[in-house]
Amino acid sequence: MNGTPDGIERAGAENIDGSVPSSTGQATFGRGARLQPQQGCREVRSPMSSAHLRVRLDVEDVGFAYGSSRILDGVSASLTEGRLLGLVGPNGAGKSTLLRCLHGALRPRRGRVLLDGADVATLSPRELARRIAVVPQASSPAFAVRVDHFVGMGRFAHERFFGGPTPHDLQIVDRALDDLGLSSLRHRPVDELSGGEFRRVLIAQALTQEATVVLFDEPIQQLDLLHQLEVMEFARAFSRRPGCAGIVVLHDLGLAARFCDELVLLHGGRVLASGVPEDVLTREHIAHAYGVEAVVERSAATGAIEVVPLRAAPA
Repeated sequence: MNGTPDGIERAGAENIDGSVPSSTGQATFGRGARLQPQQGCREVRSPMSSAHLRVRLDVEDVGFAYGSSRILDGVSASLTEGRLLGLVGPNGAGKSTLLRCLHGALRPRRGRVLLDGADVATLSPRELARRIAVVPQASSPAFAVRVDHFVGMGRFAHERFFGGPTPHDLQIVDRALDDLGLSSLRHRPVDELSGGEFRRVLIAQALTQEATVVLFDEPIQQLDLLHQLEVMEFARAFSRRPGCAGIVVLHDLGLAARFCDELVLLHGGRVLASGVPEDVLTREHIAHAYGVEAVVERSAATGAIEVVPLRAAPA
């Protein structure tokens, strides 16, 4: 594989107009919720001009190991403003480990991760939290706290060292609750929420960081079909906001092809393929990465690539 995936580089050079490719122009969550593509992100903190810098996240030859167990080996990729990048691959391919390297939770043994040209290893946790937000894998609340208070914890990187939240902090929390359709649940303890509701709370908490990049780690895990679609619509809509971009780890190849602009297919800690979905999700790549024979076809209903596994591939 090339050091820098050509498919992703080509996509990064395209002009992004900030529009959301859906019939309504916005992602919705339940009754009355919405994500306005023109709202939030970089322009909230600093009004954007015509010469604003485009957000860019570069992964350069990243390697990582736990002891003698190699997890990532020479991974390179790039993400630019207005794009949603999907990380796909079988269990143990290194997807979640790579995500942890991207937001500084793990430090690469080799290579580096650059955010707008700055090595994330040199950024303080507070600065990183202002620029990269993470929606973690499904988890249960560890303690009973109100939904609005839990969401407000995402403001830690912006709050003063002394004193409570400012009116601006509360406004940001209110907007995140509204965007995710959680306003009616704001006073409910988080340990009384359904799995789908708590997933939306985690996304709302990430939104309050006002970061330019959001990393979604298996966001549709354990969700029903409706909530899977809502979360993916939201991830795509966020990535279309001016000055923003997103990365999502997925096992569902159909949803990855439908909602992501580019994919990176990991296998054995390396990039097996990268680029637009139709170039990545080929029968040959799927047989190599997943060990299955599959039918790969374009859906007449969605226009996206669909993958139907048939049987184990011959050894």
